[in-house]
Amino acid sequence: MLRRTSRILVTLAAALGLSLGAAPMSRAAPADEGTALPIAYHCDLAVDPLHKRLFISDYNTGTVLVSDYQGHLVQTIKNLPGVCDLELSADYRTLYAPLARADAISVIDTSTGRQRARYATGAGTAPFRAALSGQTLYFGYGEQWEASVGSLTLASSTPVVRLGLIPEGQFSGAPLLAASPAAAGTLVVADQNTSPGQLWVYDVSGATPVLRTTASSPGGSANFLDMAITPDGKSLLTASGAPYHHPSFRLPDLTESHTYPSTHYPVAVAVSSHGDVAAGVNSTEPDPDIYLYRPGADAPYRTVSLAPATGFDAGSLRPHGLIWTPDGSRLFAIAEHNNEENLRLVVIPDANRPATG
Repeated sequence: MLRRTSRILVTLAAALGLSLGAAPMSRAAPADEGTALPIAYHCDLAVDPLHKRLFISDYNTGTVLVSDYQGHLVQTIKNLPGVCDLELSADYRTLYAPLARADAISVIDTSTGRQRARYATGAGTAPFRAALSGQTLYFGYGEQWEASVGSLTLASSTPVVRLGLIPEGQFSGAPLLAASPAAAGTLVVADQNTSPGQLWVYDVSGATPVLRTTASSPGGSANFLDMAITPDGKSLLTASGAPYHHPSFRLPDLTESHTYPSTHYPVAVAVSSHGDVAAGVNSTEPDPDIYLYRPGADAPYRTVSLAPATGFDAGSLRPHGLIWTPDGSRLFAIAEHNNEENLRLVVIPDANRPATG
């Protein structure tokens, strides 16, 4: 809904000759036209460097598309009702996928695309979001103010599902989650649908999550759409409906530590293993769609326009639509085309280098 609202606002502003604020950048280098996808919506992305594959989940069709690093589709994994977030195991051999319309967590073999197991989470739970911390998969589930966080313990031979790890009543829907091996025992939780935005940091090193920090409207944030933890585990990057830049918050105290300038409306953020930041926005041509920064930089070393893939229309980059390859060289983006119902996958090679020419 936010994506459609943002598009209306941008179009109205253009018609009235208003400025919604743009970064003082030269025209961005265009990406290629990308690969047309047989889906009109996507939920999440995951990159498997072991098999050099990209996974794209689609809640509406209950499928996960699989492409190679060049953006060519090689497989479709079906029968995944309501699939959303995707989490890969540390060895990249297993893909974990919450299934909101099946009340389950699917466990998929990345080499074959076949489901190894499916664990029920309970009738009406509708697991939607996920984050992997050590040997525990945490998942955001539920609807409206009856949402919470559950877990699937993976270390034992018989995985155990636990629900209600965080009291209900705090989240307006299944919360966004973020975790990282570099921030062991830390789980970041965000309410996606509220203004002012709400963030929580939990210590999950023990049997029960312990609240460490909470923040209301950190850095003026509202309606969180995406989060990423830096490779040193010390900072959290966010993309939200407001403010019109991509802030960085220290972990675990959530103090704002840096601002990556972008423009309206931030919808995606991703960080490479080297700390390079990809900040994505729902913008209009000629503003860039993606701003690329070195860690802690005040200006991007490169910007990218998805115009060839989107027909110069507003709303070009999908929320949660950016991901790096683990080596930090290649960036994938999910884009909308103004004259096509279906989405496009855009591959940006050498994304860790400044544009040439």
